[in-house]
Amino acid sequence: MSSSPQPEHSDQIFGERLRPVPLSDLRHLEAGRHWQIDQTIEGLASLTPVRGQLHANHRGNVLEVVGKAETIVTLCCDRCLQHFNHPLLASNQELLWIGEPAPIPSDSMAMEGEADDSGLMEQLDPRGNFDPEHWIFEQLNLLLPIVNHCGKDCPGPATWSSDGAGIDSRWSALQGLNP
Repeated sequence: MSSSPQPEHSDQIFGERLRPVPLSDLRHLEAGRHWQIDQTIEGLASLTPVRGQLHANHRGNVLEVVGKAETIVTLCCDRCLQHFNHPLLASNQELLWIGEPAPIPSDSMAMEGEADDSGLMEQLDPRGNFDPEHWIFEQLNLLLPIVNHCGKDCPGPATWSSDGAGIDSRWSALQGLNP
């Protein structure tokens, strides 16, 4: 049984953890690099591994990144304090500028409106790396809700009354602050 030799610089990564890739390596791959994602992502507490795909293509002065990823996270409802599962599904395309960092304008230049807009775009150092795991983390993290609400059937807090008889137990520690 013979096997065909693997190319020295494969442009597809399957089953390998996402690791930073030097931009100089991506520049030499005509078709870019493709990753299949099936792993936990550092900094994102998820119930299931993140699954999806990511493609990065070096296009001279920009890095084109296209990716889809999904997972399930467990959140705590802000109203009833019960835990609930929340799906996250990211599908994004982004162009990242590759170039030398622009000089930081002085405060006087910024106040006079002479500063340029280069700080508004994400920028990569041409001698640096592209971190696919961090890019996926950012895309999924941006999808986390600001207010965690378990749904329309949320029972809410134990009581909604403003009289002292039915004090919500979560506020009991504040009772000692009354003058």
